[in-house]
Amino acid sequence: MILKYYPFLPLLLLCGFYGYQAIDFPIHDFTNYYFGGKLLSEGTFNTQVYFPYQFNKAISGLGYQNIFANYAPNTPFLALFFLPFSLLSIVVSKLVFNCISIGLFATSIYRLFSFYRINPKLALLIPILFLVPIKNNLLFGQVYFLLFFLLAEGWLAYEKENCKAMAFFWSLAILLKVFPLLLLVFLLFKKQGKALLYIFGFCFSLLGISIFFTGIDCWKFYLAEVLPKASDGEIATAFEPNYQSVFMFLKQLLVFDLIENPKAFFNYPVLFSALMLAFKIGILTLGFFVSKWRYNVFFAFSFWVLAMILLSPYGSTYTFILLLFPFLVLMKSDISNIKKLTFCALLFLISNVPLSLFISNDFPFSYLRLFLLLLFFVLFVMELEQKINWKLIVAATLLPMILVLIFKKEEKVTSHIMLPDAPILIYNYKIANDNLVAECKDGNRRNGEVMPFDCNEVKLLSLKNNQVFYKNRQLTFDNSNKLKPMLIDHKAILYLSDYGRGIGFYTIRIIRLK
Repeated sequence: MILKYYPFLPLLLLCGFYGYQAIDFPIHDFTNYYFGGKLLSEGTFNTQVYFPYQFNKAISGLGYQNIFANYAPNTPFLALFFLPFSLLSIVVSKLVFNCISIGLFATSIYRLFSFYRINPKLALLIPILFLVPIKNNLLFGQVYFLLFFLLAEGWLAYEKENCKAMAFFWSLAILLKVFPLLLLVFLLFKKQGKALLYIFGFCFSLLGISIFFTGIDCWKFYLAEVLPKASDGEIATAFEPNYQSVFMFLKQLLVFDLIENPKAFFNYPVLFSALMLAFKIGILTLGFFVSKWRYNVFFAFSFWVLAMILLSPYGSTYTFILLLFPFLVLMKSDISNIKKLTFCALLFLISNVPLSLFISNDFPFSYLRLFLLLLFFVLFVMELEQKINWKLIVAATLLPMILVLIFKKEEKVTSHIMLPDAPILIYNYKIANDNLVAECKDGNRRNGEVMPFDCNEVKLLSLKNNQVFYKNRQLTFDNSNKLKPMLIDHKAILYLSDYGRGIGFYTIRIIRLK
């Protein structure tokens, strides 16, 4: 009887090894979660936590130094979830969280193997194919083991027609990371009205509990300011090949920036918007036909997990632990061993090849991991034994794209970034002794960036409705956060802005006056 557990032993040993290594590893991403909960327990959690300078300032006020954290784009609910963990020391808290995550992750994998009667020996492949996602989830203290558990248990409950349990697990996943919200489209296409009602009920209940502890202002600010920026891939800087997403690839291809993306092939931001809309609609329309396949609903669910990853504007190695769902679908299918070997090879490359090998190449070869992921997606969809109306998909994709190209106006950008290779966050600046001195944080280092800057007259200006004005003329028109506009010799205006960047990740922009 005990022999059936042996194939899962290497996975447990690997998780245990990296769980132990995480004790002496830098706290890393777990910092964001822990201090969100810590500030909530201290009664100081508010909208300012979404601004990295203020968040780190609050952390310093708790007695923690040499830490650089960023709470965005996490939900206020996540702070409530981690509040109990914040009652422990940060090292012990990370260890406890990792231990719980390993237990839940291993349990859900075993239950999936048992439910679908997948050969347990195939579990021996998991530590090989998903080595880096497993390692990074534990070393960084990430939540994707927990997320995998919630999605898996919700799916098993769905298969067993237990709508309440499914709704609870998936609602918790949505409140933690938002992007599982895409599963509602899957349920809509499956005409699961009862399941949708349960999810709405649980989501609103969890939201209400969160509002009771965090206040409604945090949620209003998150929905109005933080989530839209995150949905546009604005987490830190404007162009991040590390994300390896379709969004970032098209942005780097089609959106020129004098400082951050001077090698763009084209400068056509409207086409970028149109192509992204077409891609999203294409995935959703294809998902409609995939969801209609009655004979393998696990395939349909795994398709939507893949869709979550592809539609996200930012990606990471720890996110790829969710590729376990399509892996299990393929391993239980009747496709040839050659095809299974091909899929496994792709999964290994996607999950484990160091990102540095990709992004060290010139664009577009810096996105090879994305291309591998898209190839995996295409081959996965080709295994679908369901009639697909490709003409309808093309029409549904092209029509909105054409409408955007015709009617969308290009955003008016009147300024550009001033400092090349600027630190990730500039929170203040001044001009002294013919130098521009930028106070900044770059990782765990707090320093000053100094550059020669000749000027004769400096005058501080004020913002009106978060916009820069000069002589009663509005000079900026975007919705970015702005600070400290400064008139230089009546020829230029400097100001701090997080335009195109993560919320509160200010850099210095300059407007040349005519």
